[in-house]
Amino acid sequence: MKKTVMISLLLLCVCTFTQGKEFPAFFPKMKAVQEAVYLSISTDQTEAKLICRVFQGIINRDSAELFLGDDSHEITWFKYTKKPYRRPAYNVSSGENRALRTLFRNYKDRLDKLIVCDFKVNGFNWNMAVMMACAENALPVSEELKNTLVEEFGWDKEVVDIRNRWSTLSEAYDWALAELMPKLNKKITFSLGLRDDWEGFPWRLYDYAVATRSFTFWLDNHSTEGKNIIKRILNTEGYPKNSFVLGYGMHGDDLNDAINPEGWGFLVGDIFPNASFYSSFPTETFKQPEPKAVTAEKGKVYVALHWSDGDNIQFNHNATYDIFNQKGRGKVPVSMTLSPALMEIAPFILRYYYENATENDEFIGGPSGVQYIQEALYKPMDYVRWCEMNGEWLYQAGMSVTASSLRWPAQPFFNNGFVKTGVLGTIAWTNGAYRDAYDWLGMPVICTGGVVSNKKELYNYLSGVSVSENYPVFTGVYMVQAGMGGDGYPGINSVVEQLNAEFPGKYVFLKASDLMATSRQYFESVHAPYKELSIPGRIEAEDFDKGGQGVGFYDTSKSNQGGKYRTEPGDFVGIGEGGTGYYVGWTATGEWLNYSVDVQEAGVYRMDINYSSTSSKAGVTVMLGDKVLTTVESQKKSEYSDYSVYVNLSEGKQMLKVLFLDGSMNLDYIDFTRTEYNLPEIQSDKTYKIVAKHSGKAIGLSVDNQVNGTSIVQKTYVDEGSLSWNLHLVGDAFYGFQSGSSKLFMTVRGNKYIQQFPFDTTVDVAKWGIQCVDENYFCITAKGTGTVLEVVDSSDKENAVLGLAPFTGADNQLFSIQEIGDATGIGGIEVVKAITYPNPFTDYINISVPAKEGGKFTLYIYTSSGNLVYSDSQVVAENVVTFTWNPGFSIPKGLFIYSLKGDTFCAGGKIVKQ
Repeated sequence: MKKTVMISLLLLCVCTFTQGKEFPAFFPKMKAVQEAVYLSISTDQTEAKLICRVFQGIINRDSAELFLGDDSHEITWFKYTKKPYRRPAYNVSSGENRALRTLFRNYKDRLDKLIVCDFKVNGFNWNMAVMMACAENALPVSEELKNTLVEEFGWDKEVVDIRNRWSTLSEAYDWALAELMPKLNKKITFSLGLRDDWEGFPWRLYDYAVATRSFTFWLDNHSTEGKNIIKRILNTEGYPKNSFVLGYGMHGDDLNDAINPEGWGFLVGDIFPNASFYSSFPTETFKQPEPKAVTAEKGKVYVALHWSDGDNIQFNHNATYDIFNQKGRGKVPVSMTLSPALMEIAPFILRYYYENATENDEFIGGPSGVQYIQEALYKPMDYVRWCEMNGEWLYQAGMSVTASSLRWPAQPFFNNGFVKTGVLGTIAWTNGAYRDAYDWLGMPVICTGGVVSNKKELYNYLSGVSVSENYPVFTGVYMVQAGMGGDGYPGINSVVEQLNAEFPGKYVFLKASDLMATSRQYFESVHAPYKELSIPGRIEAEDFDKGGQGVGFYDTSKSNQGGKYRTEPGDFVGIGEGGTGYYVGWTATGEWLNYSVDVQEAGVYRMDINYSSTSSKAGVTVMLGDKVLTTVESQKKSEYSDYSVYVNLSEGKQMLKVLFLDGSMNLDYIDFTRTEYNLPEIQSDKTYKIVAKHSGKAIGLSVDNQVNGTSIVQKTYVDEGSLSWNLHLVGDAFYGFQSGSSKLFMTVRGNKYIQQFPFDTTVDVAKWGIQCVDENYFCITAKGTGTVLEVVDSSDKENAVLGLAPFTGADNQLFSIQEIGDATGIGGIEVVKAITYPNPFTDYINISVPAKEGGKFTLYIYTSSGNLVYSDSQVVAENVVTFTWNPGFSIPKGLFIYSLKGDTFCAGGKIVKQ
């Protein structure tokens, strides 16, 4: 009974919550002041400006009193806050770098040391100095500026010269990780540095990095050394999953290549200023009018114009503001992308846009939503939580639509994730490749057919979109702020007027949310079964649903190339005669077919896919609802034959979807036959042993270690971690096999060696299909190879090696997958009751439990949506362990969940901050 209760309690404590939308707190907020101090730094030299930004972070760390002005946008937003202000008490009015000298004269008592550093392009010395400022009250200065400040104002504290302290990049960051990281806040990180244009274009986000005491790196993610250091930083214990890297990358947006696989998202904002001041304003949430659908008609083009770069908070602060205030806004429906992250970082900026919107304005999520990510780079185990977090941010910002970075072809796992965010629809990045829309589990996906940088390109794209007499056309247009912002709203209005004059009645311009509502209404109105299809039974490939493009099917051609069977207008899936009658052929990567089916009884079914193929790369993914049943990477077959696999089906009327992974496949039918097999559901929170059928031996590590390249072999099973596996979904019916001991993943190396390595989501070498092909036995397919895992030479010897081979069905290619426990390793752990006081609390809370001296304990505190906001560990000195959590102003009011774990017990429950 204890174990059952324990598992339930852990789920309460650490799982993502969905019973309502709680605000996800990520960004530290500074303490507000009644009166600010305003200082202009516009006349200072570049080095001095950078130092001022760092100094501002040190000052605002205690209370957000200092605002620095350097351009008109900063002044505009400062005035909009209506914050009372004064000038510094002692103002330096003559000479160079007056602002820095003014700050030093007024605030040098806030400093404990000066750090003499160099200012080299793409160097690491400046970053080490910045991080020392983050960890301590230390101010980076050049030798010249140090001498100037000390000579004028005096200095009797420490001066540290770090210009020659480290000889290599790795040496510097090794030191920072060892010496500074333990002193820093584990909430967010920053990518900021001296880019080659820094002297004319100094970045401004340093104040927030320093005020929040955050690790701040500047690394080349295109280099192995840089990428490995980034990985070490982001995997430091204590950071919450799906956290943020703020700033910009050395190679721009490509920073995602390094951070997304580690479960981190990107918030661009390198020249976003005064965040340490802005963040002191109370967090706000927002609402927008409900989307309105119009009746979509054949022969018309429905268009959603939307601006780019909403994920970039510096655009929201600067260029977006300028565009938003152009004349002519509101005449044509246009959607503006904005960052929901501003709800915490600078809520009044969002409020300005919402308060000044016309009925033809709306705000949608920037690429991806609250973070800019490349979805396919995310580990799927992290992506699921990211989707729920993203949905919370979008909901609280009142955004029902987001742009996304999803590419064509549709990827079920990643599309499903956006469905689960709760958004009405997404505008997917296709860069002109496709102009169509499609329905995905009730969520419209509108393809961004046009990417335009001026009004000429806008006209050329839209005038080139053809109407269809068979269905309405839906398209998005991505307007690049850095280019189209010049023509702006006057340019948009003139193009729309010209198009309506030249093509009367052709175009309907809608806000993005209205286009989503319109397309969904249309999809629902035309979707119907072509035939009544039941399971068990045969699903003929040619009997896909009615509704046409984006509903019953998605096809990249525009005609029925086979010319058989389905010849009604708007149906252009290629159908030919062959096999047992008709077949769907002329397929291409990314195309899919929908079938409305009625599963008569829940249970295990044998699914026989009858096909032929001229390619060894052909394959299909088969889905039922949002569940991927299997991905079959079939072998080259000139004659029609079956590929059989066993699947679990739920009862009721559902949508069966078949997606083509590659061209050259002719699909005849799919048979579903009810069986009495007992097919286990693979779950990531369970632990399994994997046993070869021919030998009865389990697969595991040849040596129990954490060394990359350790071979995976078969051994006589004993109860130890090196012979156990956790199976994580890593894509569309593909899994990662993670060793229960080393936590590394089973990986193919050199196309034949099976060894353990860290999981890399960007390649397929650690992605495995699990397909039940016989009662209680599975074949384990290596993604993208057309081969399966086997014990080489059918050996029954201890430590026999594993390899890959084409599937034959032999016993050495079949494995049982047997559950041996849960992945938490909590067997025998007792649940105890913790004392929390005061609860509810305002400033701090104590969490205590009885404990034995010498035991190690860890406290985790989560938002009610599952985001980790705090963790701490300690060794007990007495017979009770007490943790004190003092979140200060960085955490908003609300409900939190705590989980306290020891060696032999755990406790968990709810706490409330008032």
